[in-house]
Formats: sequence, structure tokens, C-alpha cells
Amino acid sequence: MLCVDQSTPQGQAAAGVAVWPTADLEQRLVNALDFAAVAVSDFGETGYDDAVRPALSFGPEKVVAEAAMLAYAAHGASRSSAVGDRVEALARQLDPLVRSPRALADMALNPDQVFRRAVPHVLLAAMGHPDDAFDAFASDVCARVLSHAVDQPTTVLAERRWITSVWSRRLPTVSYPPSGTVLTHPFDLLVGSREDPYGLTHLLFYVTDFGRTANPELGRTRDAILAEVEALVLRYLDHGDYDLVGELLMAWPQLHEAWSPVAAFAFDVLAHVEDEVGLLPCGNIDPERLASLAGTERTRYARAASYHTAFVMGFLSAVTLRGEVQPPTAFVAPEYPDNAWRALRAMLDDHPGDWLPVFDRRNEAEKRMMAPMLCGLVITQAMRQRNFATMHDAIRMARQFGLPAQPLRSAAADLLRILSAALQASTPDELEV
Repeated sequence: MLCVDQSTPQGQAAAGVAVWPTADLEQRLVNALDFAAVAVSDFGETGYDDAVRPALSFGPEKVVAEAAMLAYAAHGASRSSAVGDRVEALARQLDPLVRSPRALADMALNPDQVFRRAVPHVLLAAMGHPDDAFDAFASDVCARVLSHAVDQPTTVLAERRWITSVWSRRLPTVSYPPSGTVLTHPFDLLVGSREDPYGLTHLLFYVTDFGRTANPELGRTRDAILAEVEALVLRYLDHGDYDLVGELLMAWPQLHEAWSPVAAFAFDVLAHVEDEVGLLPCGNIDPERLASLAGTERTRYARAASYHTAFVMGFLSAVTLRGEVQPPTAFVAPEYPDNAWRALRAMLDDHPGDWLPVFDRRNEAEKRMMAPMLCGLVITQAMRQRNFATMHDAIRMARQFGLPAQPLRSAAADLLRILSAALQASTPDELEV
């Protein structure tokens, strides 16, 4: 349903443009905060031990830290008393877990855990829940860590720089590389690792302070960064990876930029899936295993596997509420020939993704506007399947229909050129092998 939201200044940012209702965003955030309270009750002291898939196990500090970050992202994002009351309740629930004897011992005995333990403490203090004794100890051990040589990933350095900027205490300056990150160099879309997109989303959390910073320090233009984020949104819509899609979509409100049609469409997909399932689902749950469990064991398994993705929808709703412009529910973009979207849509007929019925419900004019998105989805699916003929066909059709340049198309063309060069460099005997 299209509606013009006039309940908040954000909803009035573009007069007459249909945008996502503020009340709906607030309710999604309320749901995520309620779920966070339950997850903290379940796992905040014991964590979760998965004997079947040890990779799904986590300690109590993980869910506590993520819940604290969710509360911080939501703090002040909305004037809704329902949101504010839940943020306050969650902060009070987290306080004894964040400042526990176990946390103090961990910081004292494990220097590598110092900042991990300090982050939720600093965020609670920033929300009006200080603890002077814990703060004095935490700042002392963190200052000690910062005074020593360090060899850490850029995301770790960015997190430390962020948290020391939020902290009320003066700490040594955190050196942060001015170049060599995905915020300063083009993202390599031919690399399929999930770690790089996660690194990008987390860097944006830190440099924007979840959208609180008006002019974050970036090494490239917002347009260049968002074009690559949009390509990644299409990749993970194709994969059905809603955890990553949700984190990627936070880029638009955190950078204070208007939502692109692709970003707005992806938000619509996540909202649709959340409404259908009850919370934003993850890909970790084994349906057969879930069906074999009962009672508390079944509930804990379901919550442990899905809590992070449910939190992500809360993060996304919070930063969207804080942003100047909410996602449009109707597109404003150039229209391309009917033949363009129909031909590209036909190439995706067997796609199992949840996005497909959401697209099919759109009107004809919007479908014409979304031909470039379909082209990107065809390309990312072809990349995943190593279907180079389809990749070539999509590039040819994009040129035929005059679709705009996009990073996915450039990456596909690069891959085809690399393959062609490899073939030319090979001998006939090597090709037979």
C-alpha cells in the first residue's frame, strides 16, 4: 500500500512523495527491542552451546554487546514513548551483565578482550547509565592497550576509534589508516567472501556513529560507495541473506542520502518477509533439526540461530528513523522499454527468492523503472552459478536497452575479459586438461 507519511519531519522531507510510515518503522523497532530483551534473558549469562554445529555457539558477551549496540542505535532515534521505554528497560537489564565480575576479570586477564568488554559499557554510559568505578578501571586498561604496538584489522581500529570518541574520558588517539579500506578503494565485486561486505557495513557503523555524524570521514564520494553497496544488496537479495541485506541498507540513512530505488525495493522485501515470518529470518536454522526439537530446547535453538538477524531489522529501523529521508514506497526513476524488464524478468523465472513476488506486485511503470535492478540480479545470479553465457547476454541486453552503467555490470565484463585472457594464454593441451 502506498501512503504519504506526514507524522514526522522525516516523512515530510520530500513533499508529496510516498514514504514508509514512521509508525510502522517504530513498531518494527519495538519488536526488535522486545526480542532483544528475551534474547538477553536467554543468553546474557550463559551464552549458547551448540553441540551439533559448534560454529553457531556463542558466549554471553556477544549477545550482551549486540543488544547494547541496538539500544544505543535506537536511543534518541524516535520520539515514540514505546521505543524510549524499551530502550531504557533494555539498558537497565544489560547494566549488571555489562559491568559484571566476569567482565572485570576478562579485561584484567585478557588484553585482547579489553575493548570488546568496554564497548557496551561506554554505550550504556552514553545513554545515561554510568558506572564510575567500572569506567575508571576500563579506561585505564584500554589506555594501556592503546599505548602498545598493534597489528589489527582496519575494522577493529575503526571500532576503537569510534568508541574512544563516544567515551567521556580522554584516551590516547587511535591510529586509523586513511587509505586501504573499502571506504577509500573500490570494492572488488568478484570476491565472494561475506567478510568483506561485513567489514564495509561495520566501518559505516563506526565512522557515522550509527548516523549521528553529519559529515563522516570518507575516502571516496558517497555516490561511489553507495553504488557498490547497492551492488552488494542485489548480490545478497539473490542469496536470500537478509542479515547482510539489512546491514547494507543502513548505508543510506547513515550517510544521510536519499534511498535509491533498489535500496527502497530491498527494504520493502525485508519488511514483507518479516511480516510473513514474524521476524527477519536467517539462513542458519536447519528445519529438520528444529522439527526434531521440543519445548525449551526448541525455543533456545530457534532464538540462538535467529537473534542476530532480528536485531539487524531493529538496527535498520532505528537508523532509518534517525535519517532525514525515509524509504519511498513509490519509485521515481527513468523508465525503460517494456521489452527490457520483460526479457530480464524471464531470465529469472526459476529464482526462489522472496524478492520475486514483491517485484511482480509492482505496477507496470515501476517495473519499467526497475529494469536496471533486474539486470543486476541476472548478473549476480550468473556469477554465483558461473554461467558465463548468461552473464554475456545480460551485458549485451543492458547495452541494447540503454540501461545505465552499474558496478555489477563492470565486474561481469572484467571477469569475462579475465577469462578470455586466460584462454588466450593457455595451450591447446592445457585446455583439454
